[in-house]
Amino acid sequence: MRKFFEKRDLLIFLLILSAFGLSLILPKGNGEKIVIEGRNFRKVLEKPGVYDITENGRFLMRVEFNGKKVRVVESTCPLKICVKTGWVGPGGIIVCVPNEVIIYFEGKMDYDTETW
Repeated sequence: MRKFFEKRDLLIFLLILSAFGLSLILPKGNGEKIVIEGRNFRKVLEKPGVYDITENGRFLMRVEFNGKKVRVVESTCPLKICVKTGWVGPGGIIVCVPNEVIIYFEGKMDYDTETW
């Protein structure tokens, strides 16, 4: 007959407890920097605000960063899919194919899922 609480159970309990404790202590990657890349430019946003994105003097889009999420407020692309994407947090990405612009968070992220 099995004992109610064995050494192995205690070890598993301590491992789970230490993993939970580490997750509370270690800083989480929150993607504080936004990278906006186009064909001929790369711009990094670190402070909240509204930014106009231009390429060679041509207005492409207006991006709003609130410190934790980013969205495209206005764009010159015809379908406005990047604008309709709305707010995107760390791990998310906004792509505007007509303007050839990609917007993403830089740094280590917390992922909900990972696929291979």
